[in-house]
Amino acid sequence: MIEHILVAIDGSEHSRRAARFAHDLAQQTRARITLLFVLEPPRVLPLGFLDAAAISPPHASPQEMEKVQRLLDEVAADLPKAQVEKLVELGQPADTIGTVAERTQADLIVVGARGLSRGGRWLLGSVSDRVIQHAGRPVTVVH
Repeated sequence: MIEHILVAIDGSEHSRRAARFAHDLAQQTRARITLLFVLEPPRVLPLGFLDAAAISPPHASPQEMEKVQRLLDEVAADLPKAQVEKLVELGQPADTIGTVAERTQADLIVVGARGLSRGGRWLLGSVSDRVIQHAGRPVTVVH
């Protein structure tokens, strides 16, 4: 029986579809939902032949956190407050989704088929592929 669904949210249309799918499933099974937004840590960018590197700015500025919270609130608006938890974690998306699923004992992970990476580029399913391969629990990918 599905009692707890973890939904990875990144703001893309695919992740919003995943949230709607999880919402419909939760209504049928009376499962609770955890909405997860993963902030990627600062990246080290090699600058070339001098073995120098630059660190990209941290992703979690106050404005960014406010934007993430608004997104999670918007996605959670259709869910009963007693049934939904919202989390923001720092880490690599696929690894963090698996870790949070384990920690929260989620019965099912729901992800979108494609998402937005940092900078607004479309990922071609790489996060969802990694989650499927390494999560250790059922994963539903919503197209």
